[in-house]
Amino acid sequence: MNPETIHTYAIWAALAAAGLAVIGEWLHARRVARLGALAFGPSGRPRFWTRIVPLFRVLALAGLAWSLVTLLAYNNRSRERDKQANATRHLMVLLDVSPSMFLADAGEGGAETRTARAYAVLKSVLDRVPGDNVRFTAAGFYTEARLMVKECRDRELILHLTGGTPFHITYKPGKTDVLKSLNDAGEFMKDWNRKSTMLLVISDGDSAPPTGLKPMPSSVAEVIVAGVGDPGRGTFIDGHLSRQDTANLSQLSRRLGGKFYDCNNLHLPGDALRKLNSEDPGAGKWRTDRRMAALIVLATSAAVLCVVPLLLEFLGSSWRPRAAVSRDPQPRTVS
Repeated sequence: MNPETIHTYAIWAALAAAGLAVIGEWLHARRVARLGALAFGPSGRPRFWTRIVPLFRVLALAGLAWSLVTLLAYNNRSRERDKQANATRHLMVLLDVSPSMFLADAGEGGAETRTARAYAVLKSVLDRVPGDNVRFTAAGFYTEARLMVKECRDRELILHLTGGTPFHITYKPGKTDVLKSLNDAGEFMKDWNRKSTMLLVISDGDSAPPTGLKPMPSSVAEVIVAGVGDPGRGTFIDGHLSRQDTANLSQLSRRLGGKFYDCNNLHLPGDALRKLNSEDPGAGKWRTDRRMAALIVLATSAAVLCVVPLLLEFLGSSWRPRAAVSRDPQPRTVS
């Protein structure tokens, strides 16, 4: 089961436990009110500090339920220790693999194919990304988006996707569907940590409908759209003139809340990769993850539930009942 789903169940379990505890405290308070004089002496009341005990018991039971259900998400494992456990960021590459990407009008002289230019742009990005804490994922899109590589650390494997392989022959023929592909890519990234992902879209552009684009998941921190191909000179393919559609690519980047760069002659600037290359603010520092928080809450809640009865027993009331002393008269002797 997804840990996020279990986290939701843990919250509901805590609320249910708190509700039952409130009902139990209310019933207990009614009984104490009837037996106050017997339990606390002539005054009929315990010490003042005991009024907060019901609140602590409710919170402790809710915390106990939350922590126990939360720990189920770890499947009896103390911690992930595989090679991917240290990764803190993701680079999601969404590569245009439509037939127009094989047209030769890219680069400074216009002699490179758009795929070759995409290779150069992607290589420039990967060369400037630290590989120790970044996982790479790549998907190709044409009439739809298809995941090709998921969460790897091998740069060469990602670059191989731009090596000229005609992936478009495996797709259903048709027009490039950018919006559907972006929505599919969002599904690929939805389970990653919040604000941990940079989405890099490399394409020669295509028109996109004004509606139908879903918001990117919370895992996406930044979106970069890199255009390849000559934006001024077009080439005929499939009965229409194809060139880098800078207007549509720029509009698409704004709709995604990102930035557009014409990379036909230049590479992405260093500022565009600043967030991906910046040092993790939590690196080298102790950070409380959800599992550690659950363990702390579990220990605290259990301690409260164990200590409270002892405090109530010895410090809850100033009245101490004593055993009655027998004063029977001395037996008389008859002489």
